Amino acid sequence: MRLRCCPRRIRFAFAVLLLGIAAPGLMAADKRAEASPATVVKVASDSDSFAATEIAEKLLRQLQDGLQARNSRKLLAAFDDERMEGYLAFKDQVESFFARHESFRVYLRVESASVEQDRGQAVVMATLEATPRDGGPVVRRETKLSLEFADSQKGWKIVDISPRSFFS
Repeated sequence: MRLRCCPRRIRFAFAVLLLGIAAPGLMAADKRAEASPATVVKVASDSDSFAATEIAEKLLRQLQDGLQARNSRKLLAAFDDERMEGYLAFKDQVESFFARHESFRVYLRVESASVEQDRGQAVVMATLEATPRDGGPVVRRETKLSLEFADSQKGWKIVDISPRSFFS
């Protein structure tokens, strides 16, 4: 019977020993965390940046899908038609652009993004190849796009993009 009790006593002694060794280190780490609140702020800003990048990438996928599918409705669905200044003129510009080209290849990459409450902005490196309907040479554009986006009842939408001439 004594042999069966020993392993339990050894485990208990080992647990007490570990607790005695680890407890001071945990307490010191806790005090260091209290003394440096900047660490917490940095983590929060990293997650905000990550969230902004995710939002921008989602909107860019919608733009890319709309262009490559030649679906102006899908592309325009990424924009807030109520809050975007000059939306109707932009819509006409996009539809004219689609009418003049038979296919598109687009590459979009977020270079930077930030979000503050319900508004955000992003800088995007954009490359577009458009094949004209009239059989002319492929049009290639490469530029940095500036996006402003906002949260609405319909989710995150683009409220401004520049240069708008990218879609002309």
